[in-house]
Amino acid sequence: MDFERRKLLLEGLKQMLRPIARFCLNRSIKIQDAGEMLKYAFLEVAKEELQREAKLVSNSRLSVMTGLHRRDVVRLRLDRQEISENAPLLLRVIGQWQQDSRFIDKKGTPKSLSIEGKKSQFVELVQSISKDLNPYTVLFELERVGAVRRDDEALSLNTDVYVPEGDVKESLGLLGRDMEDLILAVDENIFKKPAIPHLHIKTRYDNVALSAMPELQRWCLDLGAKVHAEVRAKLAKYDKDLNPKLKGQVGGAIISFGTFARVYQEVVINRTLERESESNVQISQ
Repeated sequence: MDFERRKLLLEGLKQMLRPIARFCLNRSIKIQDAGEMLKYAFLEVAKEELQREAKLVSNSRLSVMTGLHRRDVVRLRLDRQEISENAPLLLRVIGQWQQDSRFIDKKGTPKSLSIEGKKSQFVELVQSISKDLNPYTVLFELERVGAVRRDDEALSLNTDVYVPEGDVKESLGLLGRDMEDLILAVDENIFKKPAIPHLHIKTRYDNVALSAMPELQRWCLDLGAKVHAEVRAKLAKYDKDLNPKLKGQVGGAIISFGTFARVYQEVVINRTLERESESNVQISQ
């Protein structure tokens, strides 16, 4: 890799790491801990790449790929903790509930499902995703994160869009997967230049009236829910798990369609005071 190209990539990496650094500073996570987690991330992704290419996963290969010392590779692999997969599972269950004709009414609204007994509608829903899943464990998780509510012996979906509440690990795990999809989409657009590029659009206005913030934040939430309802309705027609007419076709393609909106007031730094502060620090040293 030539010097200029490497310089561009490292500058891009710095920009991608800025929000991570800000998150760490806001949550009192020191660089030593962040660096250790970065080592874990490098190791996990390197292992996934080797497995994807059907190659032997060895400490030596992981060390060469990541630049980690072999002793660090051994230590990290021994200490490695599995990441919870609850969020993707709940998303699949809710998505099936919203799109499968067995579990929606004529208007396309998710039905209230019976939950009593081994042949209940909820058990049928869970088993339509996998026979190996325990329906009662799934029900516990759905109730724990506030995605459903019980009415007598029936279960209703609380929201059109699943947003984890009150579970830091689960919420941050979802954020991490969203970041991965976005970064890989942009990476492929830049370096692989697909015939049809991945969607990467952002709209930003920076002088909006403060009094309009609550109204616009609610509008963004409602619009996002409507957009995703339309996307789910379209994609469900082409998903082999939801459309039996596709039984003879090869599946496995993944479409990840994400949206976000952040409504906030930007803090303007007083550059004069900042410069004076820097000068004082230099004098005191």
